[in-house]
Amino acid sequence: MIPRIKNNYMRPNGVLSDFKIELDPLPTKFDNYFIETCRAAEEIYNLKQGKLHLLYSGGLDSEYALSVFLHLGMDITPVIIKLNPGYNDHDLEYAFKFCESKNIKPLIIDIDFPHFVKSGKFYDIMKITEGSVYTISTTAYALGQINGSVLVAANEPYIGKHPDTGEWYFVLERWAWGLERYCNINSIDGTVSFNAYTPEMVSSWLMDPRMAELANNLHPGKRDSQSSKHYVYNRDSGFNLEIRPKFHGWEKIILDTIYQHEDFEKCHNEIYAKFKGRWSIKYFDLIKNIIDKS
Repeated sequence: MIPRIKNNYMRPNGVLSDFKIELDPLPTKFDNYFIETCRAAEEIYNLKQGKLHLLYSGGLDSEYALSVFLHLGMDITPVIIKLNPGYNDHDLEYAFKFCESKNIKPLIIDIDFPHFVKSGKFYDIMKITEGSVYTISTTAYALGQINGSVLVAANEPYIGKHPDTGEWYFVLERWAWGLERYCNINSIDGTVSFNAYTPEMVSSWLMDPRMAELANNLHPGKRDSQSSKHYVYNRDSGFNLEIRPKFHGWEKIILDTIYQHEDFEKCHNEIYAKFKGRWSIKYFDLIKNIIDKS
């Protein structure tokens, strides 16, 4: 079976103001992010149970992960979630385009979204995931529909700038473990944190030149690392992933009448209010050990 993350190097505890992360010391010896991702892919492929699947939204994170497995010549099936009627078609444009260019047939999971909400599935899954981000509900549902091992290319290292001090922090949100809770409860094999599966991947990401430039405020106007991910993904891989708008896939849903359903307010009041949490550490405090020993 595939571990949720390698050697359980990152462990969340607590809720609300008591939420914190127990993080093992990050490795001081590592290669670039692409090499470390390839190593993680090889480890995971050898541990899979049955066919390996990757949830593929068409975003940069999942396209990078899919490209790594294809680069290594590994048999992997991309899984595309369609939120019907047509709610996330705008988000899937890149996914279908990429699959066609690689002559890959994806597995498509259709979700009748209004029924998903009105039937209570949305609320039930949100309770299990203890999630504050609604979008993980449909991702969790799709994970439960797949036979074999599953990957989600999520939880890549993230750094953000404090609006008052200008200092940069490594940040982790409690909701990011929601899909892991769902997989544990439903005995789903795989990892939902592929893009940070090993501590070596985290070290290499944090020490990428672009992250250092951000943390040294060399890119005025940048507030976080979201818009800089492509530099890390493309730097050593040669993938030249196409830059695209950042979508979460629910842009049309939040404008639709279904978004007014009472279960959304229930989730906010009964789940988010109880289980939210954020942990952070200053970027330079986190990498000090890496710099001193590398």
